[in-house]
Amino acid sequence: MTHIDHIERIGMPQVSSEFASAVSTNFFEKLMAIYKKVLLAVDGSPTSDQALAQIANFVTTDAIVRVVYVAEDPLTTYPVINEDFTYLELLRDVTLEEGKKVLEKAESSLRSQGYQVETKLIDLRATGQDIPGAIKADGEKWGTDLTVLGTHGRRGVRRMFLGSVAENFVRMSTRPVLLVHSIEPAAAQEKRDKGDHA
Repeated sequence: MTHIDHIERIGMPQVSSEFASAVSTNFFEKLMAIYKKVLLAVDGSPTSDQALAQIANFVTTDAIVRVVYVAEDPLTTYPVINEDFTYLELLRDVTLEEGKKVLEKAESSLRSQGYQVETKLIDLRATGQDIPGAIKADGEKWGTDLTVLGTHGRRGVRRMFLGSVAENFVRMSTRPVLLVHSIEPAAAQEKRDKGDHA
């Protein structure tokens, strides 16, 4: 069975959780077969991993999945101390390296399931965009049929896909969007968030 209680579909065929529980996964495979080019935005967080896992439930293996990681520019996110940019450049290097590793992991997982995969590391210093704008621009240029992303996660080096990013993306997107909500228990998420700020 396909469980969709933590899935939100924008611009996609809508079905209730009760109806979903009464039909087979086969039904959804036929329904989602219309999506041949799927853009998956990842950041390495648990919710991002959940979004990755949902691909198998909603996208058939004859689709091409393009996985993107958006690397923010620390110069626009963190303060500069005494005009010393050294630590910010080191932070940027860490962000880009993390992005490469996250993309490699996602690509390996999807290929093992039989998907054709493309990956893209988007550097916001080069594009001059924000995260939602960069994802939208890449998807439109590539011609995506569906964009999949999580609604909670990391931003910058430690936190990227917060709810506001997903919400902003949904507001500006003109194509179908599949949002995967975090199913992490509230207490555990609060504890993790406090740890991120420690």
